[in-house]
Amino acid sequence: MTDTTINRLLSWPVGLASRLRVWTWRRLGMQIEGHCRLHRIRVPRNPWDIALADGVALDDGVVLLTSGTRAASPRLTIGARSYVNRQTMFDASERISVGADCMIGPFVYITDHDHGTAPGIRLADQPLTGTPVTIGRNVWIGAGAIILKGVTIGDDAVIAAGCVVTRDVAPGARIAGVPGRPLTPAAKGAL
Repeated sequence: MTDTTINRLLSWPVGLASRLRVWTWRRLGMQIEGHCRLHRIRVPRNPWDIALADGVALDDGVVLLTSGTRAASPRLTIGARSYVNRQTMFDASERISVGADCMIGPFVYITDHDHGTAPGIRLADQPLTGTPVTIGRNVWIGAGAIILKGVTIGDDAVIAAGCVVTRDVAPGARIAGVPGRPLTPAAKGAL
């Protein structure tokens, strides 16, 4: 047997498992267009609040978490041909939108809300405050990055590994650091 034949034989069970997962999540209400590749993802609740476009690939341990009552449109959308690496977490109470052709590294955390911290009120009793997050087309988010509420990331942007994004990112920008800041022109090649 050739290496190609062996690879095809070994990949067949993985493809079948992915198709079964897509079928199951569709039956539970998740909106999945066309062909998606789903590994062992976790959706703790509200699968009907999630929409995946054609060609989306979600690796092992990706968590798609939405909160609240059923929304008129999905709270979490991932655009066509986007890839989300292992152990990444989306935490949506308002809206998180990822554009087409994005690459999101492992262990990334993306949230559209935070917790109230008003003095004199027990923290557990304070409400969540949310603002939508929008990630444009063809964006690369490096491993371990954190994207916080209200952020818009423009098309073709690159977010370095470990970056904490607290403000909007211009299209084509290269962002690094804590908090995330644009790299100087001389340092752009460093990413």
